[in-house]
Amino acid sequence: MSDRSSSVEIAVLNQISHTLVHEHNVSELLRKVLNILDKEMGLIRGTITLRQGETLFIEASNGLTADEVNRGKYMIGEGITGKVAKTGRPAVIPDISKEPEFLGRTQARPRKSHIAFVCVPVIHLDNVIGTLSIDRETAPANELEQDLKLLETVANIIAEAVASCLEQHEERRQLL
Repeated sequence: MSDRSSSVEIAVLNQISHTLVHEHNVSELLRKVLNILDKEMGLIRGTITLRQGETLFIEASNGLTADEVNRGKYMIGEGITGKVAKTGRPAVIPDISKEPEFLGRTQARPRKSHIAFVCVPVIHLDNVIGTLSIDRETAPANELEQDLKLLETVANIIAEAVASCLEQHEERRQLL
């Protein structure tokens, strides 16, 4: 691991830990986590999805319009994001233009974009409750692997906050 990548990882984890301590609005916390990842890693975009039944919907995003967020719904097992949620295993797509299973549901990317996509499950009490994903410029396999490891760590750190967000959504739904 290079000094640069380890300093980025330390900066990301440090900032996220401070955000977890000071931010009590879960949706805002998740947006801030994506903003930290964007600032420190130079992402093109990032999303956090939540699972409700057999559907994943985008709860927080960086780099997506409201319309793109609304289009970002996936059935469990559908596309890359849905497969990550179904299997509980992360996915690294070095170039989405070469991946037939990449749906591009949000329509945020040009059709033939040469963009890397990294998606990891958010697991709470042995259940996949969502996903964390990023788009970034294509990169060598070792860089994408470092991103994957960092995202897995971030997903583990935010799992409790994501679970809390799901509980809040369910309470609101029941009240309505």
